Amino acid sequence: MLKFTRASLLLLFGSIVAHAQTNIAPQASSSTSYVSSWETITALNDNYTPANSNDKTHGAYGNWDNPNSIQWVQYDWSQTYAVTSAQVYWFDDAGGVLTPTTAYLEYWNGSAWTQLANVPLQKNAFNTVSFASVNVTRLRLSMRNTSQSTGILEWQVYGTAVTTPPPTGGDSSNYTWPKYSPTISYDFRTEYPNLAEPQQVLNDCPQVAGTQSSGWWTFRWGPKKRSNITSAAITPMLARLNSEFKYFRDTMGWPADLRARSGYKSAVYLYGSGLCTDQADSTELGGWQSAISYNGKSWPMILASYYPVYAFDPKFTGSDGEYQRSAMVHEGIHATLADLPGVKNSAWFHEGGNVWFQQTADARRSNNYSSMGFLNGTDFIAPFMPIECYSGWLQDGSFGGPSAEGVNMFNSAGQQLCTWRRFLGGHQYSSSFPTFLGNTLGDNAVPWIWRYASSRVLEGIASGIGAAQMRRLITEYRAKQAMADFGKWKRAVVQLLNDNFGSAIGAEWQPSWLNPAPWTATPYAKTTNTNGVLRPDTTTLPGWSGANQIPLTVTGNTVTVNFQPIGANMTCQLAYWTANGTPVYSQYVSSGNVTLKLAAAPANNVVIAIITNTDYIYSGEATRKAKYDYRLQLVTGVTGAASVNTKWYTAALLSSARTSEAFAETKSGIDWSLYCNQPFNGQARPEEYKLVYAHPEFQVFPNPAPASNGVQIRFSNAKMERSIITVYSLTGELLLQKVTTGNNYTVEPKALKPGVYLVKIANTALNSTQKLVVL
Repeated sequence: MLKFTRASLLLLFGSIVAHAQTNIAPQASSSTSYVSSWETITALNDNYTPANSNDKTHGAYGNWDNPNSIQWVQYDWSQTYAVTSAQVYWFDDAGGVLTPTTAYLEYWNGSAWTQLANVPLQKNAFNTVSFASVNVTRLRLSMRNTSQSTGILEWQVYGTAVTTPPPTGGDSSNYTWPKYSPTISYDFRTEYPNLAEPQQVLNDCPQVAGTQSSGWWTFRWGPKKRSNITSAAITPMLARLNSEFKYFRDTMGWPADLRARSGYKSAVYLYGSGLCTDQADSTELGGWQSAISYNGKSWPMILASYYPVYAFDPKFTGSDGEYQRSAMVHEGIHATLADLPGVKNSAWFHEGGNVWFQQTADARRSNNYSSMGFLNGTDFIAPFMPIECYSGWLQDGSFGGPSAEGVNMFNSAGQQLCTWRRFLGGHQYSSSFPTFLGNTLGDNAVPWIWRYASSRVLEGIASGIGAAQMRRLITEYRAKQAMADFGKWKRAVVQLLNDNFGSAIGAEWQPSWLNPAPWTATPYAKTTNTNGVLRPDTTTLPGWSGANQIPLTVTGNTVTVNFQPIGANMTCQLAYWTANGTPVYSQYVSSGNVTLKLAAAPANNVVIAIITNTDYIYSGEATRKAKYDYRLQLVTGVTGAASVNTKWYTAALLSSARTSEAFAETKSGIDWSLYCNQPFNGQARPEEYKLVYAHPEFQVFPNPAPASNGVQIRFSNAKMERSIITVYSLTGELLLQKVTTGNNYTVEPKALKPGVYLVKIANTALNSTQKLVVL
């Protein structure tokens, strides 16, 4: 007679449950803290059953020579799985690689590794560990042997995909957006819990002639410092930086820059003062986040000319003082973000994410959410554009890629062609998506992107919350965008729409690529009604992660439309504002009927249909150029499409407490989007578009420039006098110098490796420097 203990029954039951599910390890990508060069991490999940613990016929993972140290292997999945068990077959060669003396599983909860279960330590067998179901996108197996190294022949994980596909129609109940689990959140204090105020100054530049320090910051200058740069400017500048970055660290939970994290004070270096950072004259203007290469590391810092520093002096009389002072803070933020591992292939986020940072800090401290940077309007007025988009809607109808793919183009004379459209070309400076993330996932979601989304933003977020939740997140963003449902920022959103509604948007400047007919700006998509079926205008079909908003005139108590997607990965949802400005949403569907009961009368008898593409992975030109078509059949309670030239979104402000002030808004605060657009040089610009045209007398384009392209340098030289063109690295190394009596020069393709450079032009009429980014 067989006898089972309670423990053996649980183990047997766990094993049965595990094998009733699927081994999902082969679907994972694997990584490790260390693998010996003669071993292979691919052995982990090749679904092989070893004969014994020294069976290396299919390879083995091993971490020799790392005795008595915790080493780990990790699985990452592109979607969320509910896992309940795992099996591990240890590698043991009876020599330098032995079965662990300690081993345990951890899962990523969105912000930290959480211990899940200990793993048994038997040789020559699969070691099964079962646990309560947990949703994961990442799983880590850590191990240690107190005397030798460790290894694994096979690691199996059993679970099922967590899928929450949109319903295919019919549910008329109102929809409440659920919370996200797992979510994403990062607070640097979990990595640096006891980060103290730095006491040292990194002596990384031998030409320094003077230093003034206070708190976390130091200011350093060379022998050519101008006489107007004194403690009268330096002291308040350091005080401002200390105050701003204390708030960023202690209240917002952002990291200090690399210098401060390494025990050195964050630094401002005086450009044009004879330092190792540059060879500029003391009269030159400009300011950037830069870096100094020292002891094998690149140390970020602010490199600023005399002008923005002097702006802190009470004697400064320029009209742009606050612009200059705030721009110094902006470049300090760039220094903070410079060495973080995130978003290396999302140039747009390096701008929009930075704008969000400063905008959010300013609003939270002042409790003033009444205005956003004006380029946030690009997202709201043209929601068909992708989220990850540099330079917006291009003239051929496609979209700029996440790092300006498809944007740069030249004519036969070597001139850069304008390929983008007025206003929309500044889409990369919009912070509307990061603002939505802060509202929805919490402000610590944005730092998480900088820390963990190594390549692109949406794909990175998906690695943290899973594919299904990522698609829902895009759907929610587009729905709340249509309803101006942005929490405290609602009035700012309505103001942005009002500022741009009805404007004519054509090519920004000449020479232009295609000179498209001006588009009349409206967030609503035009449609043609044929026998009760709406067909959208193909001009503004949504791109990847983009959306259309179709206003519908409705009657009765129930509205039903039938969604017929032609493109892949699309959703449709109905939404409206009540008489007091409350947004109401339907369930979203992937196809079929969408029904919404009108429990409260819609404002203006209008309901908005929101059609969204939920693709979140950028795969090159096919993604950049994709458009997503569909049809919308009017079934019940809809008389037709409403006018696209009416500001239906103003219903968001119908609350009786807000009606009188809805459109009498006075903008206040700083438009942070301005600070991303150019080096701050004393010439504050009232509007944006391309860095290369910040100085009409000195143009560097394209900028950013692919390494495979040439770079055009054009400048004013009416007298055709001798001019010197110089290109430096950020460490001050002279890379190129050209003397010409003309007014242009072309840097040959591949002459500059990917990186950031300073381009200087000098003649009797012009002495200026610009930053050049090579991708």
